[in-house]
Amino acid sequence: MMNMPGSVMQDIVHLSTEHLKVLVDDDGVAVVQLNRPQKRNAFTQAMIDSMVAALADLDARKDIRALVVTGSPGGGPFCGKAAGMDLKELIQISTADAHRRAFLKDLTDAFARFSKPSVAAVTGFAVSTTCMKSALPTKLDNLTGEQLGGGCELALACDIIYAEEDAKFGLPEITIGTIPGAGGTQRFARALGKYRAMELILTGDSVPATELQRLGLVNKVFPKDHVQEEAIKVARRIAALSAAVVASAKQAVLTAENSHLEAGMAHEKALYYATFSTHDCKEGLSAFLEKRAPRFEHR
Repeated sequence: MMNMPGSVMQDIVHLSTEHLKVLVDDDGVAVVQLNRPQKRNAFTQAMIDSMVAALADLDARKDIRALVVTGSPGGGPFCGKAAGMDLKELIQISTADAHRRAFLKDLTDAFARFSKPSVAAVTGFAVSTTCMKSALPTKLDNLTGEQLGGGCELALACDIIYAEEDAKFGLPEITIGTIPGAGGTQRFARALGKYRAMELILTGDSVPATELQRLGLVNKVFPKDHVQEEAIKVARRIAALSAAVVASAKQAVLTAENSHLEAGMAHEKALYYATFSTHDCKEGLSAFLEKRAPRFEHR
């Protein structure tokens, strides 16, 4: 079990593995926890396979409405101090191997397919190569230590990013002879603009969370040991809202990244109109008019 504020987190035994723990609570929140602290949570292919399976299972569960991704307890890092992917595995992969295996594509596709509102929380150090890419659900990243390389790309894949006040972000892949491969170049450029992204990616430099908060990439910065708690709070707030409507809201925002204003406005309008046929829209409006709390049924 994980000691979190609010309801108790229960281990989902059939999804948990030696290096990946999956927990759920009664508030509709699931936690996927990287658990390889002896290797600073550096990703292996086995961990990726476990993560892909966990995401598919949690996405199919109607009782799960938000997701938190975090590192092992006690300040354990999210991705390795020396690697996002375990470099001992990465060094064995050739270009042909990467194409044949569609390396990392299973993980990025799993996040892209994950349709629920979700919160990803990343804690600890995350240095070097690539880890994760995009995610459809609402994600919140808890960042403690240095979120570099794969850990940074995981953060960039999320919808909400919370960080400890001493956290740092960076994509240092260039310093070990490769480039970000899980969305880092694309997401840094979109979030920070071409010139700032180019400087950070070509030098491999890191940047403090406080600066990224000023630039709009990090949502909030918290004192040490408070980030995970705050991420769980936000995940539970999201999970308490209408799952169907939250999913529509996220789709509308994501459309803005990948379409012109006119197309985005049209998509937003279609999603907006669609909410009128949901039970939860009627319930929310009725509750407001009747001055009571809404009782959403997530339909």
